[in-house]
Amino acid sequence: MKPALDTRDSHIRSVDKALDILEVLSRHGYGLSLADIARKLSFNESTTHHILTTLRQREIVTQDPVTKIYRLGYGLIGMVNGFLASTDLYSAGIDPIRELRDVSGETAYLTVIQNQTFVSVIELVGWKPIQARRSHLPGETGLHSTASGKTYLAYLPRDRAHALLRTVHLAKYTPNTLTSLDELDRELAAIRQRGYALDQEENIPGIMCVAAPILGAHGEYVASASVAFPASGEERVAELIPLVLNAASKVSRNLGHVHTLVNDGGDSDGRR
Repeated sequence: MKPALDTRDSHIRSVDKALDILEVLSRHGYGLSLADIARKLSFNESTTHHILTTLRQREIVTQDPVTKIYRLGYGLIGMVNGFLASTDLYSAGIDPIRELRDVSGETAYLTVIQNQTFVSVIELVGWKPIQARRSHLPGETGLHSTASGKTYLAYLPRDRAHALLRTVHLAKYTPNTLTSLDELDRELAAIRQRGYALDQEENIPGIMCVAAPILGAHGEYVASASVAFPASGEERVAELIPLVLNAASKVSRNLGHVHTLVNDGGDSDGRR
């Protein structure tokens, strides 16, 4: 009697390919054809079609009946929203981040960092006619070049932050990007002192950001609140700093942290 065929590897590859398809669709909101998806991922069209058919049956993707273009479906959005709605961080953050969006007019975020990867738990597009949206390519690190990344590093123990920075390539994305450990060490100390971080066109030319730490019940760093906006002068930055600090303070209080005080862009009484 022949031993049963072990299909674990093929099952894993199929799941991996399905996730690749979802990722490529997430980067193309206008949708892609079967041929485009297969070409971008170097997949066989037949295999791609079978996976898409399964995903479509589960409403994870949808297909336009006329153009035959595939897009992410509302089944996936429903699963994500269901998960987010059940998490303390989302519940604690949605109202303050919505208020931050409304009062600033800029795109507002609540961001966590997992395995050096930025995850936007909340992203609300602003109402101003020109919006600056964060963008981050897979495989790139923005820990040293973004306001949220620097906030995360600033609230890590100094030795852990240094050890982490030594494991990543400190790419110089723009002329303003800090790429030496000495420069970053001074910047992180300043962030801890003032309670907020700035991205002054350090990650993408023409885009700036203000971020502030969200702290948990025991004073530990949990996430960051931030706004991204078109590059502006000092006056606009000064307007946005207290708005971001206020939002971060409200989320922190919702999580049970009682010592975060709103400041006006000077000293902060958050955890150091």
